[in-house]
Amino acid sequence: MTMTRRTWVAAAGAAAATTATSPHPGAADPAPGSAPPLPPALAPDVFRDRQARLAASAKSRGLDALFLTPSTNLAWSANLAIGRSERLTALILAVDGRAVLVTPNFEAENHRRDVVVDEVVTWNEDEDPMVLASRALGRAKTIGIEGSTAYHTATQISSAAGSSVRMQDATAVFDALRMVKSPEERAFIRDAAARTILAIEGCQRRLSRGMTESELSAILEQEFRKLGVQGGGLVQFGPSAALPHGAPGDRALERGDVVLIDAGCKVRGYTSDVTRTACFGPPKDEVRKVYDAVDRAQRAGIEVLRAGASGEDVDKAARRVIDEAGYGASFTHRLGHGLGMDGHEPPYLVRGNTVPLVAGNTVTVEPGIYLPGKFGVRIEDDFAVSGSGAPESLSTRPGALKVLPV
Repeated sequence: MTMTRRTWVAAAGAAAATTATSPHPGAADPAPGSAPPLPPALAPDVFRDRQARLAASAKSRGLDALFLTPSTNLAWSANLAIGRSERLTALILAVDGRAVLVTPNFEAENHRRDVVVDEVVTWNEDEDPMVLASRALGRAKTIGIEGSTAYHTATQISSAAGSSVRMQDATAVFDALRMVKSPEERAFIRDAAARTILAIEGCQRRLSRGMTESELSAILEQEFRKLGVQGGGLVQFGPSAALPHGAPGDRALERGDVVLIDAGCKVRGYTSDVTRTACFGPPKDEVRKVYDAVDRAQRAGIEVLRAGASGEDVDKAARRVIDEAGYGASFTHRLGHGLGMDGHEPPYLVRGNTVPLVAGNTVTVEPGIYLPGKFGVRIEDDFAVSGSGAPESLSTRPGALKVLPV
């Protein structure tokens, strides 16, 4: 789904707040309206193709079947996005491509509406689901366990399958396929990033002196709801912005404060991650200097973000700019991370990662400088590595430091 920024602004102009109450006097809820439409969901054939590729990859690694419990890997593989509970729901994917879902009987109809599998096997409350799962595994002798599966669940299925069956970590099977995003997946991330930028801009317009970080955090969630999605993030003012992962607190906004908002939402299960740093009122010279260094560092990283470059190469290019500006010790985290159904996933733009990037990798580029007791600046945008040349921008870079009216 292709949308210009002009289209986004027009579509969101009438977007509504839900029933949330304004957390701050003078930060009134906008009038009801329509949120921008979501892009079309993926077709069932997409998940069948993913299962075929998973099966082929598992077979090439000497596995006979894959065992998945609720996770983003299950959602990616079979279009079933649910949380875990004490009741077993598991997907068993054989290397011949046959997919069987084992799930509680009373939940089966809910799952059948969306899940893409060949068979749904149900169990009742007085039955042992591990017995059914071991039957669905058939004669498989080497089972690949999805990496986030609970240890207790893995030991239970191992016991039920018998001593002759071996269990192996299948994280690499999923990572290798999920790291390369299709055009449809990239469109979901781009859509989520567009909504995120609009939500951040909505927060910036609603700022007022004396508002706390927690109050603006609530407004951020409200802005996302206006746009038809659930989202949120970090809101930090002044010295709080010097904490890269600091939680919103009760600090009241003051004239001259840096306002850092790191936010994201999900569209069709795919996540955005965008950070914008602005200033509430005229900024100090040091704030402008730091912002300029971070902006140049991000540009340098983007320039190196190409197929064939390593995550280390991209991190190094951005870090060099910040080092030369005299703030090397104040850039305390990696340059970026992969982005998809998880907010943080491979590949990582970090020193020591020498694996070449490939077309379809989607990552954040987020340099930052953090000065304890003063302020912090981070600029974060989302990109996809292209087959040749410059990366595909999934979010619109902010440009010069934004000065917000007091």
